Amino acid sequence: MKSWLITGGAGCGKSSLVTLLKGQLPMPLRVFSADLMVAEVMKRETTIQGLVAAFGVKVLGNPGEINRQWLRDVVLPDDMLRKKLEGLLHPPVLAALEEARAEAERAGVNLFLAEVPLHYEIGGTVSADFVIVVASSRSVQVRRMMETRGLDEQTVHKFLEAQWPIEAKVERADAVIWNDGSLASLEAQVLTLASPLLQA
Repeated sequence: MKSWLITGGAGCGKSSLVTLLKGQLPMPLRVFSADLMVAEVMKRETTIQGLVAAFGVKVLGNPGEINRQWLRDVVLPDDMLRKKLEGLLHPPVLAALEEARAEAERAGVNLFLAEVPLHYEIGGTVSADFVIVVASSRSVQVRRMMETRGLDEQTVHKFLEAQWPIEAKVERADAVIWNDGSLASLEAQVLTLASPLLQA
C-alpha cells in the first residue's frame, strides 16, 4: 500500500485536491483528514477536561462545548499557549491517523491519503511515501479563508502567521500543486500527479 501525505497552507485547496484525486483514481483508497479528526477529538470529554485544566473555564462556550472563537482570539496568536493546545490535540489525532492507516492496509487498500495541514509544523512526524504540498499566494489564501470560513482578515492573518511560510513547505515537498488559478488548472495538475498510478 502506498501512503501519500497532502499538506500545505490554509486556504490553499488541500481538500479540493483530495476530492479530485478520489475522482481520478479508480483504485481502492482511503482518506484521513486531520482537520476532521481534530473536530471529533475536541468533542471528547477527556479533551474538554484537558482544555479546561490547561486554560480554565473560559475555554468553554456553551456547556460542554469548546469556545473556538476564544481559542482563535487568545490561544492561536500566543506561541506558548498554542503549543499547549497542540500538545493536547495532536497526540490523539496522530494516533487515529496511524490506526486508520493500519486498517486501510488490513483492508487491502492500494492508496492511503492523509491530509495533514501541519505536517511540517509538527516536525514531519507522519511517515509517507510521497508528500504533496498544495500552495497558493498569500492574497489568495486570505481571500479564500474569508469567503469560505467567514473569518475577518485579522483572524486569517493570525492563522497564517501560526504556520510555516508556504515557501518553506514547497522546498521540502516531493510534489507541489500550485492552486492560484482556475479549477481547470487544478484538475490538469491532479491528472499529471495521478497518471503514474493510473498507468501502474
